[in-house]
Amino acid sequence: MKALLQRTGLVVLTIAVATLAACSSQAPPEPAPTPPEPATDEAPQPQPTEEPAEAGAFDEAEPGSDVLSIQEINEQGVLKTIYFDYDQAEIRPDQRATLQANAQYLRDNGNFRLLIAGHCDERGTRDYNMALGERRASATMQYLVSLGVPRDRVDIISYGEEVPAADGNTESAWAQNRRAQFQAVEGNDR
Repeated sequence: MKALLQRTGLVVLTIAVATLAACSSQAPPEPAPTPPEPATDEAPQPQPTEEPAEAGAFDEAEPGSDVLSIQEINEQGVLKTIYFDYDQAEIRPDQRATLQANAQYLRDNGNFRLLIAGHCDERGTRDYNMALGERRASATMQYLVSLGVPRDRVDIISYGEEVPAADGNTESAWAQNRRAQFQAVEGNDR
């Protein structure tokens, strides 16, 4: 009788294992295809001669044509703001075209200096955010310099969390506050 129970148990166990194996061999439903992400390099090396994707408006100006005043550059937002990921100071791949267009404009218009202001969202201590804002401004400046903007023409400052672009405790507001802004200023001797 004991041998019969052992064989029955062995048969039941074999059936259970076979059933589980059969169930797991069914192919899971295929997930919806996701769009491919842009390829990113660990250390992008932009070329100064590279044409920016959004620089069309800057290419239209002929040398000697009307040059915008510093006030007009700032009021019209000619130099576009870039944005950062949470707690990061690396230039995001989706912000590179904006920086390339800014660099093109800066190379074509040498009649002003540039101030890059690094900003953060409200999370983190004041001191930490001041340091993070400085790293963001510095990374932005280094990227512009790699695109042919003279280093001695660019200054940086950090405002940390002190000058938010958007109020609120939401991810949307925080995302708008993690930025580097550009301001044309007087004083270029070129």
